Amino acid sequence: MKFVDEFRDAQAARKYTDAIHQLVTRPWTIMEICGGQTHSIVRFGILDLLPAGINLVHGPGCPVCVTPLETIDKALAIAAKPNVIFCSFGDMLRVPGSCSDLQSIRAAGGDVRIVYSPLDCLAIAQNNPERAVVFFAIGFETTAPGNAMLVKRAEQLGLRKLFVLVSHVLVPPAIEAILSSPQNKVRVF
Repeated sequence: MKFVDEFRDAQAARKYTDAIHQLVTRPWTIMEICGGQTHSIVRFGILDLLPAGINLVHGPGCPVCVTPLETIDKALAIAAKPNVIFCSFGDMLRVPGSCSDLQSIRAAGGDVRIVYSPLDCLAIAQNNPERAVVFFAIGFETTAPGNAMLVKRAEQLGLRKLFVLVSHVLVPPAIEAILSSPQNKVRVF
């Protein structure tokens, strides 16, 4: 599979680590935006390979991390309905709501499906015309066009039982707030 083995190449990792060590001539505070980035940096030991002058700060959080509890609870209520196929990206399945998560709804018999693209919902809706199909459209502004394309294609195909539960967040306002803080030390995102 492309872009799996490449990320596990110890020789390439050493090459990039050496290059980073040569480039860093002063302290840098770097903020990773998404919890997935933080997880990978810690899990694969990247944190331990960085020069002492690099300080990583975690935040402000990806759409999964910052989805309002009220929206997650709304998603759980919809996903628990008997005649609904609830579609979501896999990273939302274990995000806790007030009393449950999508994985638990799925384990209890709810039809919760993982999709890799919003457009995957089109085939699901076409193959299940008697059921409501709901896509949990979370993401940064970069995912909004794909979610909009789902709505446009559903309209073109006449899919009247395909719905979208939207929770988009914008990154620039979060970055602006961080950069405008008098205590800010972040130099790179």
